[in-house]
Amino acid sequence: MVARTLRGTTRSRAHVVIEMCIVSAFCLIGLRLMIGFEGPAQILGMAAIALVFAQKVVVETLGRVRFWANVTPPLLAASYFQIWSAVQNAQAGRLHLVVTDLANLVLLLLIFMVIRTAVKNRRERSRKANAEIAASAMSAREAHKIAMLAEQLAGSGHFRIDLKTGVATFSDGLYEIYCFDRQRETLTTLTIMRLYRGSERAKLYRMLSEVSRTQKLVRMETRCRLRDGRERIILTQISPEITANGETFAFLGVSMDITETRAREAEVASSEARFRLLADHVTDLVLWISAGGRVLYASPSVEALGYAPEAMVGQALADYILPADYGSATRLLNRVFDDDPSDKDLTGEFRFVTRRSEAKEVWLEGFARAVRDPKGHPRSAVFNFRDVTRRRELEEDLRQAKARAEAATEAKSEFLANMSHEVRTPLTGVIGFSTLLAQMPDLPPQAGVYVGRVMASGEALLSVVNDILDFSKLEAGQLDLDPTPFPLVGFLEDAAGLFSAQAEAKGLRIELDVADPVPAQILADRGRLQQVLANLLSNAIKFTDQGAIRIQARYAPEREELEVSVSDTGVGISAGVAERLFQRFTQADGSISRRYGGTGLGLSICRQLTELMGGGIEVISAPGAGSTFVFKVLAPPADIAADAGQPATGDSLWEVSLEEDSLRILVVDDLEANRALVRALLHAAGQDRMDEASNGPEAISMAVRQSYDIILMDLQMPGMDGFAASRAIRQRSKLNHNTPIIALSANVMAEHFDEAQRAGMNDHVGKPIAPARLFSALNRWGGVRVGAPSVEYAGQAQAE
Repeated sequence: MVARTLRGTTRSRAHVVIEMCIVSAFCLIGLRLMIGFEGPAQILGMAAIALVFAQKVVVETLGRVRFWANVTPPLLAASYFQIWSAVQNAQAGRLHLVVTDLANLVLLLLIFMVIRTAVKNRRERSRKANAEIAASAMSAREAHKIAMLAEQLAGSGHFRIDLKTGVATFSDGLYEIYCFDRQRETLTTLTIMRLYRGSERAKLYRMLSEVSRTQKLVRMETRCRLRDGRERIILTQISPEITANGETFAFLGVSMDITETRAREAEVASSEARFRLLADHVTDLVLWISAGGRVLYASPSVEALGYAPEAMVGQALADYILPADYGSATRLLNRVFDDDPSDKDLTGEFRFVTRRSEAKEVWLEGFARAVRDPKGHPRSAVFNFRDVTRRRELEEDLRQAKARAEAATEAKSEFLANMSHEVRTPLTGVIGFSTLLAQMPDLPPQAGVYVGRVMASGEALLSVVNDILDFSKLEAGQLDLDPTPFPLVGFLEDAAGLFSAQAEAKGLRIELDVADPVPAQILADRGRLQQVLANLLSNAIKFTDQGAIRIQARYAPEREELEVSVSDTGVGISAGVAERLFQRFTQADGSISRRYGGTGLGLSICRQLTELMGGGIEVISAPGAGSTFVFKVLAPPADIAADAGQPATGDSLWEVSLEEDSLRILVVDDLEANRALVRALLHAAGQDRMDEASNGPEAISMAVRQSYDIILMDLQMPGMDGFAASRAIRQRSKLNHNTPIIALSANVMAEHFDEAQRAGMNDHVGKPIAPARLFSALNRWGGVRVGAPSVEYAGQAQAE
């Protein structure tokens, strides 16, 4: 490339030199003729110089260097001649010719400048015209490229058919539409028409005829079958090219393959039809809401509210919501149209105004979803409303039923508490005084028998009351365990001893067998464990007429589990009865004329207690072969010494005495019989310093005037009850502000214990009064001053 450039430059320079030599030769010849001759010879010389000058200035289009190189010799020759002529005329004295020569020289230069300017302007115009032509050509090429690119992108092609010559031209896009190879095949009007069949080809001919007839643009969709068998949909648009006299001389057309477009449109239409079918037949109400809260679409299901879907369009959603629910509806709308794209939990329930005759309002639950633009801003929202009126009614019925059930439960608890109080109150006198009567010396034998029967009847009635209360507590989940360490072997011996007299009265033996090894002490609820074992022993003695009652115990250290079995030689139980024996109100003999008494709750309570203690209970029996009841409970070993203050059971209840020789005690009870019983018990224990109050105000008055060591307070009294009296004593009496107050009441429910504690009481002894428990409480609190008006119980006595 460099060598070629150098060669070109060398030839150009040589050509310039040759041109200068030729021009210079002509100028020298002309100058010689003008100087060496006169007359016609001078005219001929000037003509030669003028010819060269004109040829170089006017005819040729030279560059700047070549121009000046070619015009300089003629200018110099002509100028030299005029100057030489002027000098000659001046020497000859022809001054008028000198002026003429100089004027010719100036004229020559002016002519040169004018011609030079004209040529320069012509060249500039030519250059601009060439530049415009080049730019136009470039624009045309770019436009053609863009048109070709647009055809490729749009899948279109154009064509032109000259009606006079019959020549048709087709773009690359048209070749691609009809799947022809431009490099190897030639597309003609006839080959295109052959791709159309029957009516489709006739449509094209009608289209061309209509364009020619109307001289207007015509558009039409037709179907063709390509050579590979595929069917395509082609959109063709043809416009006419019209001459000045109004004749159509050519067709200019554009074709586009719209097969995929129509397929997508069909899919969209089908999808829209399916969705509209769902929207039109769904039972839920579908509303499309604008950002301004107006309805854009309502599904036909709104007719269930008495509205026409088209009538709701354009209306505000608030027009259909009950005014009382405007606030919650507005909050939901604000959340839906929040810029936060999180659309979770956008639900709400509102009352809609309805035109249905059977109801004026309907509860609808709405689920909302925002419709967002590409930038994530909410523009509208779709609400799906579901009629929840029936559900709300059921919920309201359920709430009322729950309230009624809670009221019934509360009434039942209150009834049980009242019945317990009403039964325990007379039982306190029956059992207490009969027990005191049985302790009297010189009692006639027949009277002793009668007193024993009274005591047994009272104990039986108390057992029934306790079973009902325990069952009620277990059912309500209000029974809590109180595990304490105690010696296992001693416990079993005490339990056997408790029923030894009753067994001997029927000629039965009670045998105890404890398998080694067993821990010295276990940690369990001794009272509840004794309740289970006592129930089983009582049943065994009840249903056995001869033989023995055998208690067997074994301990599993690896599981920390105690297993106790009670076997008898009684009547036994059938398999069918055994399956339902631990159900409530079930007995082995359920007939009206049953031989054995009881409530049918004992074994049910045993099952629930053992399960509460982490174990269970089962029975092994057969009719006529006796029964064996086995229960297991969790009872980890305990190294702590047994509680010295643990009260004894059974007959030993009457052998406990008071450790304090003299206590100042205030007994508050509205019943004289109860005060007399407590007075007799305290007198038997050597306590004579006792004051009595029959109601709350009287107790407060006495507590203000006199200091006491212990106050025994009944809970249920007319007017001011024991709770209010205890609180008043704590607040008003400086002398007894810290005196232990022990509840002495037939109210033995858990809520009574809690309320007594909140009222400032320190302990509780249930009625009927067990002397041992009363004396244990007196020993525990005798001589003690409590540190605060309300303290935790040191122990809660079992109501037995």
